[in-house]
Amino acid sequence: MRILAQLQTLDDALLAWQRYQQIPYEKLAQDIDTQYMIRHAMLLSIQASIDLATGMAVTKTSRRPDTYRETFQVLGKFQVIPEDLAGELSKLAGFRNILVHEYTRLDVKRVYRILEDNWQTLDTFRKRVKDYIKENRIVE
Repeated sequence: MRILAQLQTLDDALLAWQRYQQIPYEKLAQDIDTQYMIRHAMLLSIQASIDLATGMAVTKTSRRPDTYRETFQVLGKFQVIPEDLAGELSKLAGFRNILVHEYTRLDVKRVYRILEDNWQTLDTFRKRVKDYIKENRIVE
């Protein structure tokens, strides 16, 4: 399992995300390099969370979840994470799909709103993963 490497990616991307929250909307709206930088940190944060959640979910159910959204729902169902956190992470999984597949139609205002509002969701999940690692004595 690559859980520690995935966790390190999440840690690093969330640090970047936190720094990028200081960027004013006007700069984001006008500077394509800033948009790319922020979108990449978001993508890495969300994808690392999905990968971590998938590894955790398969220990709770006999089948692999069919979608990224379902991965977080499984963790909520089995009380690995709170249901409300699972719901918020499921929404971010949907946003990840927009980043990857619908990037030509991405709304800068939406990116900024997620940048401002959703860091805490991923940070809470990161803390839950660290607890999960300790509780399950995961060592690589």
